[in-house]
Amino acid sequence: MPSTTPILRRLLRPTRPRLSPQPRPPRPPPSSSSSTTTPPHTNTPPNGGATGTPAPSWVGHPLRLILTTLKFVAFTHLLWEYVISMAPASGPSMLPTFEVLGEWLLVSKLHRFGRGVAVGDVVAYNIPINDEVGVKRVLGLPGDYVLMETPADHHGADGGVGAGAGVGSQGGGGGSMIQVPKGHCWIVGDNLVASRDSRYFGPVPLALIRGKVIATVRPFSEFRWIDNALRKADSPDED
Repeated sequence: MPSTTPILRRLLRPTRPRLSPQPRPPRPPPSSSSSTTTPPHTNTPPNGGATGTPAPSWVGHPLRLILTTLKFVAFTHLLWEYVISMAPASGPSMLPTFEVLGEWLLVSKLHRFGRGVAVGDVVAYNIPINDEVGVKRVLGLPGDYVLMETPADHHGADGGVGAGAGVGSQGGGGGSMIQVPKGHCWIVGDNLVASRDSRYFGPVPLALIRGKVIATVRPFSEFRWIDNALRKADSPDED
């Protein structure tokens, strides 16, 4: 008869209970409140939530805006005072180059005090006998000889670009010459019979030259460059 001892031992051996894995606690659902969360990939505009192009860096601070305005005003002043300016043309003294009214002259301040000005150029200058600004053509520079009186043309009439004129007199027909002194220029209007210029008040100091007229502008219709109008004079013997 087989022994029952191993069987009894096996039955009497204590058994360990199997431990089942504990379930993980469920994750809390995501909050649906829009006040505590921001949707992903969303950029909040810097101007309080409004959409559109961000404001420039100089907008939004009063001091920064004031400094920007002052810089613009200073730059405009320097440009107008030392580089270029515009002024209206009026009067018949420069006919037919400029109309009596309706044209604006573009003046280069780089030629102030006569710098780089040549005979035949049109310049803006301070009239030595009053506080006004005039526009005339340069016909003589320091050392040049110019005719003081208004010359008569071949038909006996006064006029023509390239003429000088008498100091204190605008009569015609004379042949007196004058040498332009150092630091001065001789200026005359293109329309000799209607111009008060060096024939009346003499040579003009170069310090009174405000600039060179480089162009004329008729608003909304015309822009025209002003060239040097110096031409070779005809010889009387050719007639």
